[in-house]
Amino acid sequence: MHIPSESGGALMEVNGFALHERQLAHLEEIKKTQEWYDIDSGAYLRLRRLSLELVSERPGCAPRVCEALVKALAEGKKRAMSGNKNGVVVWERDPLGERITLGGQTWENRSALKARCQELLRRYQEDARLDDADSSFMRGVLEHHPRGQQKLQGLEAIIVGIHPVHKARCFYVLRATGREDFSYLRCIDNAATDEIAAQQQICDALCKILQLHPACCEQVAQYIEGNFPSYHGREGAVVEKHRNWTNSILELCTRMPALTEFLLRVLVRRMVEIDAAIHKMEDDVSHEDVLGAGEAPLEEVDKEVAKVQKLNTMAHILDAKMMMVFEYLQRRLAGPVGDAENRFVSALLGIFENTVLLTHRARCVQFLWFYVVSLRPAWAEAFLSLLLHTAFSPCAAIPKRLISLAYLASFVARAKFLTKNFTLRTAQYVSTLAREHMQVAEGHLNAGERVHPQLVLFLYAVQAMCYILCFHMADFASPEAGESPCRTALELLLREGAPEVGAEAFAPVLESTANPISRINKQVADQFCHCLRRVSPGMAAVVQQRMEDFAGQTRSHFCQGEEAGLDIFFPFDPYRLRHSSMFVVSIYRDWCDDDESNIDPSEGPEGFAKAVVPTNSMARQASDAASDAETGSDVDFTDAQHATERGFIPSVGPSPAFRPRGSTDMADIMSPLCMPMESAYEEDEVFALPSASVPLDSVTSSMLDSLMNSAAYREGRHAEGTAIAR
Repeated sequence: MHIPSESGGALMEVNGFALHERQLAHLEEIKKTQEWYDIDSGAYLRLRRLSLELVSERPGCAPRVCEALVKALAEGKKRAMSGNKNGVVVWERDPLGERITLGGQTWENRSALKARCQELLRRYQEDARLDDADSSFMRGVLEHHPRGQQKLQGLEAIIVGIHPVHKARCFYVLRATGREDFSYLRCIDNAATDEIAAQQQICDALCKILQLHPACCEQVAQYIEGNFPSYHGREGAVVEKHRNWTNSILELCTRMPALTEFLLRVLVRRMVEIDAAIHKMEDDVSHEDVLGAGEAPLEEVDKEVAKVQKLNTMAHILDAKMMMVFEYLQRRLAGPVGDAENRFVSALLGIFENTVLLTHRARCVQFLWFYVVSLRPAWAEAFLSLLLHTAFSPCAAIPKRLISLAYLASFVARAKFLTKNFTLRTAQYVSTLAREHMQVAEGHLNAGERVHPQLVLFLYAVQAMCYILCFHMADFASPEAGESPCRTALELLLREGAPEVGAEAFAPVLESTANPISRINKQVADQFCHCLRRVSPGMAAVVQQRMEDFAGQTRSHFCQGEEAGLDIFFPFDPYRLRHSSMFVVSIYRDWCDDDESNIDPSEGPEGFAKAVVPTNSMARQASDAASDAETGSDVDFTDAQHATERGFIPSVGPSPAFRPRGSTDMADIMSPLCMPMESAYEEDEVFALPSASVPLDSVTSSMLDSLMNSAAYREGRHAEGTAIAR
């Protein structure tokens, strides 16, 4: 529709607002998403200028420009192929977008650059200096390290050596004062490809528009949520595409505080979706299935191999995303802590509670929080407080309370940085919860209500306590300076044969007529008895006898909650993604046992696996060349302060506010962390982001469906008052 213009030019009405023909032409040009990726001609610079000029002249078209920019981010660099039979142009991902220019030399992709670094590691002997050409090349690589400029200071040479902790060959910066290792993988992962260079310009234009027109933030949030790339199909299976999209999202999180919490929430939900899908696929695909397919028809063999390839690709996608988010969190939180950092961690805990906590099939994403809370004791206390309040809350749904107990047990068992004071106090609270529900559980059991929620809650508390003791029995049994010479922490916790039995004493639970030790997971019970035998042979013999007397009298699996629809699991079982494991390995406690135990760790949950597994699931089966290059890389590592440098000195323990019950006001629970996120808006401005509505139906168990699909959950609130008794 043409409208007369006061200036004599024609105006066009577009979506309710008028544009000059020139402005309309500019808008159409901005919508040509692939023009943004024409690095060689610098077209993206012109489009960036046109975008800013257009929204300055016509603020009403800012949403349309933002939509075009988000679409360009999501599409990535493509190239047009020959048209199909209907004459429609077919687009596919352009490999030129993966080029990296470093030191005047262009590399085809990250894999080629990593292969070059690996070749240098293999060629040089230990402690050998790189020659001038190779040293110049590695200096160029090191510039892309997150702390590259700091590591380059005082550099005299680059040498090859064996890492003292990870026992892998790595590069070292040699200085007059000593040497310091660095990760070539982190350097290369942070190097900008041609596609990323263009996306940085797109993000810059988008941020400048939002600073001029903050009212568009809500619409931009919706555009971003709707354009998340799928991990299904040919296009969605490109690791680099997902890596670059995640990089763009985190760039927006850094530059636009008003969008940070929402974008992180959506990003985490997508990662949880991939994580849970991998877990489900692992249930359907096994190594034995592929090996045993040799006698099957060729078509069936191809199907199984295709499944494994898809599983491997999805694992690489998740690994790349985890790596990017770990890097982002380290940049935000590893330095000095102020109000902004505490507010950010508070927002992260909210995302954990409303997104990750309710998805019990996730196996990797929760380690983001494992890493975050390892940085400061106050954040570890906040995380434990959240879980304790949920486990003790009668208003929380039973599934949420059960999962909270599983998280408590797994976190306390595996967090190497957690002090004995934190561990013991948490164990006392878990034991107290079991004691509080013991009598009610016995009543339900006597009434034949063998899957009553309160009975299951009691057994989960018992199992959580036993699991914690499996990892910390010896530590609790060792007296320390300042403790009573008569009673160790373990004796005070168990209160075996003591005339005074406190509310946290665990011995009465083991003596319960419900015989809970015989009803929890058998592997946990057996390991508990095995560990108890070393420090209290008499009590261990009594517990073992009760288990033997109970054997065969009832089904052992009901106590694990399977009849109620919830699998048994330990959320912080060994981390299995290869490259991103570098952020976990130094803060993670492996299961250690002597040769006396004849318990098979392959039975039951993975809670007693011997070590962290730094590899993508199924990565060694039927992978393509790119995946093979990734998988063949050396195990990497990250810069990490010692726990004492992060504040976890042995004498540090929880504050007086650390308790399982209290006011429902979260400020009382986690003060001073619970503060609102920073915002660019004045108090009188109205701004509300939409709720992140990424569907998770396919990854939840039947027990969690009704809870997670409720309107309250989508809005990020608790499903208060819900009690599932089925």
